Amino acid sequence: MQMVYLLPLVLMAAGFAYSMYARKKALAEAASMTPEQIEQQFSDFYAHYYELQPDERIIGNWSGVEYQAPAGAARRIAGGALNAASAAVIGVSTYVPNVHVGLTNRGRVLVSREYSDFGKRGNYKHLAALDQGTRAFSRDAAYPGQDIGSPPGNPFNPLVSLEFIQLRSPGGDTYEAWLSPQGSRPGQHGFSSILQSLG
Repeated sequence: MQMVYLLPLVLMAAGFAYSMYARKKALAEAASMTPEQIEQQFSDFYAHYYELQPDERIIGNWSGVEYQAPAGAARRIAGGALNAASAAVIGVSTYVPNVHVGLTNRGRVLVSREYSDFGKRGNYKHLAALDQGTRAFSRDAAYPGQDIGSPPGNPFNPLVSLEFIQLRSPGGDTYEAWLSPQGSRPGQHGFSSILQSLG
């Protein structure tokens, strides 16, 4: 009977050990690759989220949740009731979609947005392409002194808070999201915020 309580700890330890093994193996494989091969493998991993042009590669990727401006209390209550009713009747409810934001070797910034297929989440399609010269702005730079709401939970790593990001292209197009500061770029040690690449 007491062994049942230890099962979650054993599973957690096994998961941790496997992740360390997988990381060590990946690092060993990466050590034997050229920088060009690493960049190509990185791009291939994220390319299916976006519509790339010929000879265009993904050189940076950040994940998060689409920003939706906070609604008033009455609207929030009505929306919650409608959402619960639709979920009960047809098995579909509204949700805030996850997003991926990619930086290409041509300087374009691409956005891929999650969509639901018959209630099944986890599908992505290319949403937007912002031109070269697009910059990323923090909450304070985009909305100084304004309350834009609290960050939602991070669906990719619950231990890391999301940060508000507003992307602005030279042509005036904007896109807003809560993105993880744990973005990746090949050749860069550790994680980085999109603000470090486009700020």
